Amino acid sequence: MIKTYTTKLPDKQWLMLGLISDLGWIAYFAGFALYMISGAEGLETVILSALFLLGGLCALTVLVGIIELISQRVRQLDRRLKRIQLVTGFGFVIYGSLAGFLLSTAAVFTDIIGGYETGMCFTAQIIMAAGALICFAFGLPIMRSFKPDEP
Repeated sequence: MIKTYTTKLPDKQWLMLGLISDLGWIAYFAGFALYMISGAEGLETVILSALFLLGGLCALTVLVGIIELISQRVRQLDRRLKRIQLVTGFGFVIYGSLAGFLLSTAAVFTDIIGGYETGMCFTAQIIMAAGALICFAFGLPIMRSFKPDEP
C-alpha cells in the first residue's frame, strides 16, 4: 500500500511561506547566474572550483524539485501527496537549498581566506547563501506540515 501525506496548513500561511521560499530560490539562482557571468573569480583554486560544481548540483536539485512541485500543482495534488511526490518535490527543494546554503557559505569563507572577497563573485556567493537559507527556512515548515494519512 502506498502511503499518502496530507497537509492542513491554512491557505494564507501556505501562500506566505511559499512566496518567501520562492524568493529564496530565485535569489539563489540569480546569485549563481551572477557568479557565472562575472567570470567566476577565484576558480583557479581547487576548493572554489569544487564548491562551484557542487553548488551547481544543488541548483539542479532545487530545479528538479521546483519542476515537480509545479507538476503537482497543475495536477491539483499539492495538498495530498504520495511519499515519492513529497520527496521529489519539497524534499529536493528543501534539502537542495540546505546543501546550497552550506556550500555557498563555505565558498564565502574560502573567498575571505583566499583574499578574493572584493570581487563580484563574492557578492554572488553571499546572495546564493542568503537565498538558499531563505528557501530552506520558509519551505521547511510547509514540508513538515505534511502528516501521514491514517489507514
